[in-house]
Amino acid sequence: MTKKQISNKKRIVCRRLRGLMVEHQLTTKDLSKKLGISESSLMKKINGHSDWWYKEVVFIIQELGFSEVQDVFPEIVKAYSSAS
Repeated sequence: MTKKQISNKKRIVCRRLRGLMVEHQLTTKDLSKKLGISESSLMKKINGHSDWWYKEVVFIIQELGFSEVQDVFPEIVKAYSSAS
């Protein structure tokens, strides 16, 4: 898989992901470990201070049992569709 970052100039806070993590009883510690990143890095991504890698987005979507980006990251989809 290529190393592709999902980036946008404005800050995108992933509120839906936070809610899904609570629903699935998935802590930031657990998810960061599964992603192979630090808990601090994960929080920066969730809070829009750091960009997501494509492989991280795909992994999270699959981990939570979804198949579409908009189901887990609607904020990112909205930001990109309005930028077009």
